[in-house]
Amino acid sequence: MTTKTVPSWEWDVRVRDRNIKKGVFNEKDIEKHLAALPDGAANCESVAVTQPGIDEDDEDDDFDDDDGE
Repeated sequence: MTTKTVPSWEWDVRVRDRNIKKGVFNEKDIEKHLAALPDGAANCESVAVTQPGIDEDDEDDDFDDDDGE
């Protein structure tokens, strides 16, 4: 990796492979970057959210019945 500062969006997993191919950084640079990130687990809160379309209670759902009604 060069000595210039790499913008945070360059580390995004969606562009990381492209940056490796371009030589912006290599796998060791990624490992070093990830190791330096702060652990934000203490600042997180779990939230239970049901996903639309994944209904665990199918008894109330009239749209998925194949009985023709």
